[in-house]
Amino acid sequence: MNKQTFITCLRGFVIPVLALVAVAGQAQTESPQRERQNWAVGGVLMLLAPEPDYYDKNLERYNPPVPMVWFGPAWLNDDQHGKFHFRSGVFNKIDCGFTILQISRNLYRGAIGVSASLQFGGSTYTTSRDYSFEKDGHRVEFMPADDEHKKEDLFFTMLRIPLMIGAQTNNRLFSLQTGVGLYQTSRTGAQWLVTAGLGPVTLNYSHHLTPLFKVSDGTNAYPSSFTIGIDVWYWLCRFTHRKLP
Repeated sequence: MNKQTFITCLRGFVIPVLALVAVAGQAQTESPQRERQNWAVGGVLMLLAPEPDYYDKNLERYNPPVPMVWFGPAWLNDDQHGKFHFRSGVFNKIDCGFTILQISRNLYRGAIGVSASLQFGGSTYTTSRDYSFEKDGHRVEFMPADDEHKKEDLFFTMLRIPLMIGAQTNNRLFSLQTGVGLYQTSRTGAQWLVTAGLGPVTLNYSHHLTPLFKVSDGTNAYPSSFTIGIDVWYWLCRFTHRKLP
């Protein structure tokens, strides 16, 4: 990662957190005193909880919306130079996944907190019609398509552990988190992540700080993605009048 990329990521990490901390902190300061609760959970596993820990407006907890499932387009550095031989188009480079479990820690009045999650994700990239590829671990070699080489979809799966800091409004209708996600594919890597929650909807941006793969000419691939996620548990609680966890 070069110096310019590092500075960009640092700005993206600090500026949104400071901005929302100021807004959410002011909102919490003006709200009535509530009973503090330090921990909260979310994720797909919450759908299996027979007796969830019900949300109480009198409790002060940090529990931002979780992208239980997410889906959206991805892109690669230097892709405009044709080094990766992928098709253009929104549905030819895709990032998707789901959050298995998220654990959040309240740091300040339910407005500021940190969270750690366990997520499973996948990304797929479709090669140009006249190209195929061979994959060996994190190395990829592109070649002209023929009867022997017909592969079109380059697919990666990963386990990811995002470590995030963020802030939320008192009613949980808006939140913002940013941090680093450590992931495991054929090798260990890291991503910079930003998630903005708007009720049950989350808007998620990710950028690889380490290469996801390397092509045969030595070019490293640093994917980015912009996805839309849904916090299914939030939606169920809000629109079926169940109390939020």
